[in-house]
Amino acid sequence: MEQLPDDVVLQVFRLVGVDDLFTCRLVCKRFGALALHPAVWRHRSFDGPYYKFLIKDGPKKMCRLLRLAPRLASMTVSVKSTPDHHLALYASTRCAVRRLNLRVGEAGGVPAALIVRNQEALGQLKIVEVTFYTTWADAAVLLGALASTSVEKLDVECFNLIGELSAGSMHTSVARPSLKYFKCLLSSKSQPFVDLVLAGHAASLEEVRLGDDDDHITISTGLLPASMPKLRVLTCSLLPGMETLARSLRKVTLHVTPDMRPGVLGATEMLRRASKLRVLTLKYSPAARSPAYVGVDLVEALGCSGRSAVEVLEINNDYENERESEENDDGVEFLPQLQPLVRTLPFLPCLRYLELTVYVPPDELLLAITPETLPVLRNLKLHPMRWLPARCAHDWRHKDSVQTLLSVNPVLKFSVYTLPYCLKGQRESCGSCAQGCHNTLWEWDWEVEYDEDNDVTRLDYQEWIHIR
Repeated sequence: MEQLPDDVVLQVFRLVGVDDLFTCRLVCKRFGALALHPAVWRHRSFDGPYYKFLIKDGPKKMCRLLRLAPRLASMTVSVKSTPDHHLALYASTRCAVRRLNLRVGEAGGVPAALIVRNQEALGQLKIVEVTFYTTWADAAVLLGALASTSVEKLDVECFNLIGELSAGSMHTSVARPSLKYFKCLLSSKSQPFVDLVLAGHAASLEEVRLGDDDDHITISTGLLPASMPKLRVLTCSLLPGMETLARSLRKVTLHVTPDMRPGVLGATEMLRRASKLRVLTLKYSPAARSPAYVGVDLVEALGCSGRSAVEVLEINNDYENERESEENDDGVEFLPQLQPLVRTLPFLPCLRYLELTVYVPPDELLLAITPETLPVLRNLKLHPMRWLPARCAHDWRHKDSVQTLLSVNPVLKFSVYTLPYCLKGQRESCGSCAQGCHNTLWEWDWEVEYDEDNDVTRLDYQEWIHIR
C-alpha cells in the first residue's frame, strides 16, 4: 500500500463507504489526510432526515460527518420547530456543499437562513432547493436570504403558506446578480419575493419558471424587469411587460387562464418580436371553448412579422382535466385555436414538431399540412379528448383526411394518443373495427374486454400510436 501513489489511493477511497472511510482515517497519518481529501467527498450526498431516523447511531454519525467531511455534492436538511441540537452544527459546519435542499417547517425560517449563509461563506454553494411548510411571516427571513443569494440555481416550492408577505419583511437587497435559473410558483402572495428576485438578478437570469406543468399559475399585478438580456427559457402566465423579453428567448411556455386578458397584448408582442424563439408551448386552463376565450389567437403572433423560426409548437387545451372529466361531458366539440393555427401554418417554414389537443378529427388542419406549407415537419401528434368520434387508431387510419395527409407527406410521422383497436364489447359501435380489416398493423390483445364495473376502459390502454 505504501508504494501506491496518492492519486490511486484517492480513487480507491472514492469507492469506500463513509463508515469504512472514517475507519481508514485511523490507519496512519497518510491515510488520515487522504481520507479527508475533497476529491474523496465531492461526489457524496448527505440526507439529514435519513441519518437521523433510519441509520443506527445516525445522530452520532451525522455529527462526525459534518465535523470532518471537507466537501459534499449535496445536503438535505429538515428544519422545523421541533428542538434539534444539530441545527447549530448545520449552521456552523465547515463541510461545503454544492447543492443544498431545505425542507422548512414551522419556525424554521431563521435557522434555515443561517444554514444558507454559512454555506455561501464556504464558497461552493451553487444550487438551493427549498420547500416551505410554514407561514409567510416565518419564511420572510429565509426568502430575503434567498433573494440576495450568490448561487446560480434557485428552486422554491411553497405549499399552502398562511398569511401575507411584503417586500419590506424580507429586509434585503441584491449586491451582485448571480442567478441563472429561478423557479417559483407565481401567485399574489409570492409576488413580492418573485419581483425581488427577478429585479435583482435580471442581468444574469437565463431560465425562469414561474410555474410548472401541474401548477395553476395566477395573474400577477407586478411588472417583469424591463430587460433580461440573457433570458433563454421562460415559463409563466401572461404577465405585463413580456414584450421587453423577446430578444434572447428560445423556449417559452405560456399558461393562459380567463383572468389574464390584460397580459394578452404584451404576450402577443413578445411572440412577434422573438426572432430566436425555437420552442413554444401554449397551455390553456380551463380548456378554451369559444373564440372569445383569452389568448386563443396567440399562435398567430408567430406570423405577424414574417416567417417564424419556431421548430416545436404545442397547444394544450387542458388535456389532463378534460380527460378526467369524462362523466361531465357536455358534448362541446369546438377548438377555437384551430383556425388561428391553420392561418399561421404558411409562416412556420422551420416547424419540425407539432402537438395539439383536439376534440374532433381536425380535417382542415390535416388537409392544410403539405410539403409546401410545412416543408420540414416530421412529427405530428394529436391528443384526442374524451368524446372524440374517432375511437381508436384503426378508426383514424380509415379517415379520408388522414389518408390524404399520409399520402401527401410520406416522411411525416403521424401519432395519436389512443389505443390501437377498440376493446371487445365496443367494436360493434366502431365502423372501422367492425369491418375486421388491418388487424396486424399494431400489436393488440383481442380478448381485452370493456368492463365498466371492474374499471376496465379504453383509458387504461392508451398510448402514442403511429398511424401508418
